[in-house]
Amino acid sequence: MSGELGLNESELHAFIDGALDAARAHAFEVKLAADPALAARVAAFRADKEMLKRVYAPLIARPIPEKWLALAHGSKPPARAALSWRMVGSIAAAILLLVAGVAAYRSVRPPQSGEIVQAALDARTHAMPSKIIAIEMGADAQRYDAALSKAVASPVKVPDLGRLGYRLAAIRLYSGTQNGGAAELLYRDSKERLFTLYVRRSNGAARFDQFERNGLRVCVWQDEELSTVMAGNVSTAAMQRLASLAYTGLTL
Repeated sequence: MSGELGLNESELHAFIDGALDAARAHAFEVKLAADPALAARVAAFRADKEMLKRVYAPLIARPIPEKWLALAHGSKPPARAALSWRMVGSIAAAILLLVAGVAAYRSVRPPQSGEIVQAALDARTHAMPSKIIAIEMGADAQRYDAALSKAVASPVKVPDLGRLGYRLAAIRLYSGTQNGGAAELLYRDSKERLFTLYVRRSNGAARFDQFERNGLRVCVWQDEELSTVMAGNVSTAAMQRLASLAYTGLTL
C-alpha cells in the first residue's frame, strides 16, 4: 500500500511523526483518504505509539538516580578498556537475547490477574449495578462525561470508540466497591459483539497486562490514578488498538 505511493517504511513512520516535508505529507494524505486499509494501518501505528507513550510516561518523569549521575560525571573508562566495535556488537547481541528472554518469560508466565480483573469480569457477566444509564441513539458520548467522572471520583471522559467500529450502548455504575465507586462502559460493534471498559480509582500501582481469560481477551491498564480493565472477544492486535483508544479517550 505504501509502496504504491513510493513511500518506504521509514517515510511511513516519518509521516506519522509529522516529519515529512509538506509536499510528501500532502501526497500521503491524498492517498490516505482514498485507501481505507492504509488509513487503518496508520491509525494502528498511531494507537501503538500513543500506548507506548502512556505506558512509559511514569518512567520518563522519574528523576535520574543520584548514584547514576555520580557514576556518569565522576568516572572515565581507562584507555585500555575502550570498547572495540566487535565488543559493542557482542554487548548489543547479549542485550537482544536478554530482551527476548524477558519477552518469552512474560508470554508464558501466568498473568497476575488480581482483584480488579475479577471485579470487571463479574460485572460483565453478573452485573448488579446501582444505576444503569441507557444511551440514546446517536448521542454524543461526551454527554455522559459528568456522570462517569462522578462515579469514579476522577475527571475522566467517556471514550469514543467509533473509529474502531464500536458504539456506546450503556453505562453501569457501581457503588461501594474497593477504592470507591466504579463504572462499566458497554460498547457494541455492527455485529452486536460486546466490548466492556471497567473503570475505578487505582490503588496507586502502575500496571499494563494483556492476556486471555474465560474465552475473552483482557487488557489491564493502570496508572497512579485510574484502574481500567477492557474485555472482549477480539484478537490481540484489536485489543491493543481498542485499549489504546479507550485509555487515551478516558484521560485526554
